Amino acid sequence: MLRDCALENQAFRELYRVWLDRGNGEAAAHRARGGRVVGCLGADVPEEYLLAGDLLPLRIAPDPRSDLAHADRYLEACFDPMVRSQFDRIVGPGEKPWDFLAVSNSTDVLVRTYLYLRELRRTEPEAPVPDTAFIDWLFTPSERFRRYNEARAAEFRKKAEEWAGRPITDADLREAVHVLNGERSAMGRIYALRQAEEPRVSGTEALVIAGAGFYMDRARHLELVNALAAEAEAWPVLKGPRLYFSGTEQYDLTVYSYLEEAGAVIVGEDQDCGMRYYCRLTDPESPPEEAVVERYMRRIPSPKKATVSRRVEALVCEAQESRARGVAVCMDQFEEAASWDFPEEKRALEAEGIRAAEFCKLPYPAEKDETLRGRMAAFVEELKGGTADG
Repeated sequence: MLRDCALENQAFRELYRVWLDRGNGEAAAHRARGGRVVGCLGADVPEEYLLAGDLLPLRIAPDPRSDLAHADRYLEACFDPMVRSQFDRIVGPGEKPWDFLAVSNSTDVLVRTYLYLRELRRTEPEAPVPDTAFIDWLFTPSERFRRYNEARAAEFRKKAEEWAGRPITDADLREAVHVLNGERSAMGRIYALRQAEEPRVSGTEALVIAGAGFYMDRARHLELVNALAAEAEAWPVLKGPRLYFSGTEQYDLTVYSYLEEAGAVIVGEDQDCGMRYYCRLTDPESPPEEAVVERYMRRIPSPKKATVSRRVEALVCEAQESRARGVAVCMDQFEEAASWDFPEEKRALEAEGIRAAEFCKLPYPAEKDETLRGRMAAFVEELKGGTADG
């Protein structure tokens, strides 16, 4: 839940305004200055190259109000409903806030989405699908995969140069890395306030702070987050059982609000609208492609891409570092493959005294599941029974 201490804070109010607007105003302002906008699908688009070319990265958020009529013309019913909504925004009529698209293989359904967009662009050139780049990372750490990824990063650099209409120099990249590393460090200050012995920033507040960065100038986001972090050190302490969130990215506050209304304090997450997106810095001293690849390969393993053993190890480690008493694993409908990890995750977590619950096959938007609020409240009540502060 968003507290008065946040809503009365000037920096938070500006971030909240951008988050609610989903960057439409920011994109228009960037275009008015002569810049171009790149709509991004997936959390692994190497934004270093976009910023270096004065291209504004704009995450394509789903629209829960859409009837999906345009997506229904092209996609099978088994597509993730959230991705269907994002696809609908791309192919539907009307002016778009982006000039180009960049799709990363952050999830299997995004790989299929890119293939559909590419085919639609080929067979229906009148469709509103702009020039689209695909970033095909290999996420398992190895020397062979690193070399492959460096080639893909170099390809994306060339595409960004094409979109920018000029070469992107190493000096341009170093400046972009400086800005993005500053932003990631600023978000690290917010995360520290959540993970502290006495948490000062709630999960819903953190979603707004993190999510605003998807839709605005990153130097301005860095500035606002640093200003907010300094003031949030004096915000009231949050009380309740500490909870770690894993699973589907959260573009609205519904699911986090259900958990917080029940009394939980969400102290961390690995979903791609939260701190996983900002974790790890890019080494400014390494060769550009090597540094970019190292950063994207070494982040917290994705709930949807990593092997079971890596996911279990990472989730247990993250939950322990957050001092969480419970883990909530949430997956949308048609994301069953990612949910198959849960039995092993639950065994590993409970062996460390951390309770775990899954909430899977969720519709989009989540409030369509009329039982979800009650089920989440029941899990938080369980956690309260096992904590001293509950």
